[in-house]
This record gives sequence, structure tokens and C-alpha cells, in this order.
Amino acid sequence: MATSDSSPTPTDEVGKKDDGTPEATGATKAEGTKAETTTEVTAEKPQPAPVAASSPAPAAATAGAATATRSGGRGFNAGSLRENGIYFAFALIVVLFAVLTGGDLLQPQNLSNIIVQKSYILILAIGMILIIIAGHIDLSVGSVLAATGAFSAVLMVNHDVHWAIAIPLTLLMGAAIGAWQGYWVAYFGIPAFIVTLAGMLVFRAVTLIILGNQGIGPFPDAVRTMANGFTPGWLGNVALGGLGGADLVTLLVGLALVAAIVWTQYSSRTARIKLGQSVEPFGLFLVKIIAPSLVLMFVIVQLARYRNLPWVLVLLGALILIYTLVTNRAVFGRHIYAIGGNLHAATLSGVKVKQVTFWLFVNMGVLAAVAGIIFSGRLNLAGPTAGNSFELDAIAAAFIGGAAVQGGVGKVIGAITGGLIMAVIDNGMSLLGAGSEEVMLVKGLVLLAAVAFDVITKRRAGSSSR
Repeated sequence: MATSDSSPTPTDEVGKKDDGTPEATGATKAEGTKAETTTEVTAEKPQPAPVAASSPAPAAATAGAATATRSGGRGFNAGSLRENGIYFAFALIVVLFAVLTGGDLLQPQNLSNIIVQKSYILILAIGMILIIIAGHIDLSVGSVLAATGAFSAVLMVNHDVHWAIAIPLTLLMGAAIGAWQGYWVAYFGIPAFIVTLAGMLVFRAVTLIILGNQGIGPFPDAVRTMANGFTPGWLGNVALGGLGGADLVTLLVGLALVAAIVWTQYSSRTARIKLGQSVEPFGLFLVKIIAPSLVLMFVIVQLARYRNLPWVLVLLGALILIYTLVTNRAVFGRHIYAIGGNLHAATLSGVKVKQVTFWLFVNMGVLAAVAGIIFSGRLNLAGPTAGNSFELDAIAAAFIGGAAVQGGVGKVIGAITGGLIMAVIDNGMSLLGAGSEEVMLVKGLVLLAAVAFDVITKRRAGSSSR
């Protein structure tokens, strides 16, 4: 989170070039007379005497301004509210359902079920947030999930292909589907909405053709373990007093993640101070370390008390880490933000817009294939109705997680948080015995509220900058 703050966005950089070079060359002749007039006026006006180097006032003012900038110039403004509001909303929703369900929501088994049951939506949300940041949309991910899951079932079940061979072939199929759609969007110029809407229909038909309108299963044990299984207790359990026993490896993983949070936040703050950039007040800095660390350790302890870490959570954690580094550190990630923030400026600055767009859809196809294998393995069956409405859940997770409708804004961790909000609403209302129509009503209102919140904070930020 803080890492992206420490680096300038590519949109800002390319904006400078767009506003600089073309404007200067195009207005040279038109401003010739004005330049001569300005020169004459300047020549007649006496210049003020330069301030002596020993003058204490400017030096003191500069030092004071620098100190104010470093120590706490960045308050909790509209931008901070827009960036961090999703995490406060998530906390409130969790507390609300924890109270309404009498604590059942936070029980070890239920937390594990939330992660396992919604893992495929979170995987789709990672790819969807990148698509939306670039200013596009993908309506076909549910059908692609179903088609790739069906393809993997035919390989592993009908033709006895080993899972270690079948899974890479399935990922290759997902990449081919993404390349097909990416070509039409990037190189042929058809809007992504139309291309992926067509893909939603085409690949649903492909699913029915592959399966012959019937389910195929069961899957090999390795695939079922990856989708539903848990890590073994390599180092045994440790006693946690009244909480009982807990897996030692899971606890060590939690402590390592907490250390990573502390190091990331501290190094980012230190780097910003060295560069003379503004940082949040020290109290808020501590909150940004302590709050997520406590939440993380609570979830880790609950999982360690139940059945250790789900394998799918290990996979999801690896994907979150990889894609966070790509979006925050890699040139490709900066180009995604540049395209979504200002397409014209990105093109003028030399960003290969078509290539970036093409590979975004290839990446989405691969992640949809991963989600297809996980979903089919969890059900132990590849069915013709798999993936129905999954694209809506993935899109909702991205927008609830802070993505902007116009593109150029969003984070991977935000999309994951948005997906978890949807998962908690589903699970919490299920524990309360609510009907499916009530669940859909609440989820729709939450999505509308998230987008309205984004619009409001944009307007406030715009009015405050004037």
C-alpha cells in the first residue's frame, strides 16, 4: 500500500511530456510579440537585490517547511479516505456480522470455509482489477473458467492424462482464449465490452460442447487436495492455553507475514523521508502497522487451530505477492496505470498500448484457467453451469475494492478486500438464514455504495485542489 505512494505514477510523468513538448513547439510564433513586450518591461523594472547567504529568515523558513513536509504534512484528506476507506468498511462489516451471528462468523472452521469457498472469485478479481485499471472490462471470465475446467476434466478423467501435464495444458488453453480476445480488443479496436460479451456466449457454448451437456468427474486426489486440502503439520502443534493446540508452521508463517508488513511500511516511510516527501503522522503510521498485523495474526491463529493453512490460500498468497510487485515495481505495471489514466499521453510517451492490452487479456485467460481448475477440483466435478455470474462477482470485487470506472486507479490488495467483503456478506447472511434474494439485494447496494463513494471522494479531491 505504502509502496505505491512512494513512486510517482506514470500518468504524472507522461502528462508532463504531453503538456510540455507539443505546446512549446506549437505556440512559438504566436508568442513572439508577447515575449518581446515582456522583455522590455522586465528591462525597465529594477531587479530586487539578492538575499545574502547569511540571511537567517529564508533559511529558517525553508527548514521549517521541510520539517513540516517530512513530519506530517500528509493528513487524512479525501485521497486518504478514498484509499483507506475500503479497509474501514471491511472491518465494520466483519464486526457487524460477528455480532449478529453471535461470533459464529469468526470461528476457525467458518473462516477456513470462507477462504476455500471464495478462492476462485479472489483469483479472478486479481486479473479483473488489472483489466479495469487499464480502462477495459471482461465479461467472459465465468465462461472461460467453465471451459478450461471442462477441458482439464476431459484430459484427467476421460483420457487419464497425469495432472502435472494436464494443468499446464489447461493454462495454455486459458492463455490462447485470452490471446484471442486480446487480439480483437488491442489490434482490431473492438471495445472490450463487446468482445468479452461475445466471448461469454462463445465459451459457454464451448463448455457445453466439451462436456456433452453432462458433468465429468471425479478429479485426481492431487487436484482435490489443491482445491480443498490443507498443509500437513510438519512441525506438530503447540499449546495456546485456553485456545487449545495450533499448528506451529502456520503460526510461523503468520509471524513472517507480520515481519514483512513492518519492514515494508518502515522502509517505505524511511525512503519518503530521505527524498523529502510528505509522510503520515507517526501515530497513523503505527496504526497502519499494528491494525493489519493484529487482524492477520487473528486469522492465522484461527486457521492453525482448525486444520492448518489451506493449500489454495498458499496459492492465493503467492499470486497476491507476485501481482502486487508487478503493479508497484515493474515497468509493465506502470504502463497499465498510464494507459488507464491517460491513453493519449501514454501513447505519446512511447507506451506500447496494444501490446500491454493484449498481454492483459492473456493474463486474464490464464488466471481464469487457474480458477477453473480450483473450482472444478473443489466440486470434484466439471459441470456445464460452472462459472455462472462469476464475472459479476469479480467485477464487483474490483469496484468495491477501489477501482475507478474510468480506469487508472486500483490495487490488487483492494480487489482482494472487495472480494472478501462479498464473501463475508454471503457467509454472514447464510449463517443468519437469509434468502438468496436478500443476499443479492445487499450485495447490489454495497456495490452501488462503493461506486458512489468513489465518485464523491473524486469530487471532493477536485474541489480541494482548485
